[in-house]
Amino acid sequence: MIIQPIQEAVVSTFDIERLAAPLTQVCGYVRVDVPDAPPAQFAAWQVPAQCTRIEHALFVPGQTESGRGALRLVRFHGVEQKVMRSSQRTWDTGGIFDVDMFSADVDAVYRGLQRHGWTAFGEPVDYSEAHFSVRQVVAVGPDGLNLAVIQRYSPEVPGLDASGKLSAVFNSTQMVADIEGAIAFYVDILGWHKDLDFMVAGVAEPGADVLGLPLPAAIGVERRVVIFNPPGPSVGGVELIHNAGMHGRRCDADCAAPNVGILCLRFEVEDARAYAGAIVGRGGALYTAPAAIEIAPYGTVTQFAVRSPEGAIVEFFSTGS
Repeated sequence: MIIQPIQEAVVSTFDIERLAAPLTQVCGYVRVDVPDAPPAQFAAWQVPAQCTRIEHALFVPGQTESGRGALRLVRFHGVEQKVMRSSQRTWDTGGIFDVDMFSADVDAVYRGLQRHGWTAFGEPVDYSEAHFSVRQVVAVGPDGLNLAVIQRYSPEVPGLDASGKLSAVFNSTQMVADIEGAIAFYVDILGWHKDLDFMVAGVAEPGADVLGLPLPAAIGVERRVVIFNPPGPSVGGVELIHNAGMHGRRCDADCAAPNVGILCLRFEVEDARAYAGAIVGRGGALYTAPAAIEIAPYGTVTQFAVRSPEGAIVEFFSTGS
């Protein structure tokens, strides 16, 4: 079963326009206005009955012809909401923590985002991890949207805009309390494979300031990092981080619609119904069963969703099935 790279990350927001400006002006994403969500989408996201409208806007990376790796901003009208990972610290667990993009100039992007009121867990910093050498910042925007902006020195990423405009979303991080349970979900239930699995110990953290872990306690705390790719093109998927000695709040229950934050990841798969059946056959449970749904601009697709043990929603869709 071939699964394509991340098609889009769906972000629930209180105000689409507030996020639209930095995404287009700083990050270089192109706005595509799309119709409001149809009734089938209300059901797929299990939205409360009092929700009157789901407003959408799609932001497509300017450096891709495929349209993959986009951000979809959605606004739920007429319903009570809270922020999924409210007042978050990086060692709080549950849901989806960030989405990851490459840039040729991390500092230019971050300084541009700061002019729109964004901050970060720490300043841009150089570090080495596994076989990568990078400069990174995790920028923090409104409504729980965290962008991990990565400038990779080695191995280099070809084709990036020299001005620093962001690449497509290629990966997404989840902070987890139960690392073995999370690994079992992605490997045994979804059938994905581990690309990297390593420990960070005896240092403040990768990059010393990327996640803003408090010193000196962070030096003695082990962190495990596991990165998974779905079957298919090996260009990124999901990263798990487990802070073994730092126990924060569990946000699992709040990480669903209509609450505000990174709502879900969407992947295109060869045959959504067949993949859903394979997941159930491996003992997994579906968050929403396969159903026909109109998703602009892709047209009518067959879509289903799963939810990780700690509240991260992952959707899969196929066309023509």
